Amino acid sequence: MKVFLLTLLLLSTAFGIESFHYVNKNYYISSHETLLKNYKSTISPYFYKHKLHYFTAKDGIKIAYKIFLVKNAKASIVISSGRTEGMFKYQELIYDLNQNSYDVYIHDHRGQGYSQRLLKDTQIGHVHKFEDYVEDLKQFFNEKVSKKKKLILIGHSMGGAIASLYVQKYTYDFDGLVLSSPMHQADLVSSKLSNIVCSLIEKRKRNIDRYIIGETSYDDATVSFKENILTHSKVRFDIVEAAIQKEPEVKLGGPSVRWVGEACRGSKKSVDNAFKVKIPTLLLQAEEDQVVNKLPQDDFCSMTFAKCSEYQIDGAYHELFIEKDDIRKKVLTAVLDFISKI
Repeated sequence: MKVFLLTLLLLSTAFGIESFHYVNKNYYISSHETLLKNYKSTISPYFYKHKLHYFTAKDGIKIAYKIFLVKNAKASIVISSGRTEGMFKYQELIYDLNQNSYDVYIHDHRGQGYSQRLLKDTQIGHVHKFEDYVEDLKQFFNEKVSKKKKLILIGHSMGGAIASLYVQKYTYDFDGLVLSSPMHQADLVSSKLSNIVCSLIEKRKRNIDRYIIGETSYDDATVSFKENILTHSKVRFDIVEAAIQKEPEVKLGGPSVRWVGEACRGSKKSVDNAFKVKIPTLLLQAEEDQVVNKLPQDDFCSMTFAKCSEYQIDGAYHELFIEKDDIRKKVLTAVLDFISKI
């Protein structure tokens, strides 16, 4: 029996499968109960009382950001959000991180959230070059983020691909990297066809600034909670939808042809160059993800130069930070444990 267990342990290590032993379970992590009770009275007002600022990117695009500081912070966390998102969607996570004594810095990627849109149709998700996201983050880091504390970069989905590329280029700006459902490859049509679709899109030269086939504006593409593939939490789904309706200027619909082509190229590069990642990394993978493909995430983690701990969240959809309580608690505990060990 001992030989069997030892063999199993060795195989698990070889394939990068890891069990997390929580250092501290006494973290502050909000729940459906606290959200229903305190979101409107405490959490959301806390977000909006912090001033919205802008900086100007090198090509003149206005980039929105907010800073949330706490006394005696243990470290500083920079958040790189996903496609269609903005800081408005991270109100609960920002509050939780502050309550656990972490400063938070967050900006909205160009073309979404409160940042300047790039096309006349402001609901088309667009970017000229995927590297623009990385350079905006670098400028934000250089100009607005305090370097006096331990620094952690958290990237979700598209923001995960951006974060991956960032630490490959700017190796030691951060002390640790957390990736939540990173877009190391978007799931286009199906996981098996994604590479073929990317190849076809990258060759296209016409109408690249229009919605890609099958996509439309936010209002025309609205889905109900039962139809959604992002979260199992109706409470958090409804909160995000209400935040968007409160500020319709943050609405973003489907991506442009150019965005998809750039995302294909950028996400592939993020995996191909994973060996350049030289800081501790935590990769959180959603078991039931239908937005990004998981195999490239495995490849990324296996190729990093520094230790990459990969943790599959059973039963989770793509949006790990707005999932139902039992899933979200696992996610936040893993993140906070990881940061505490760096």
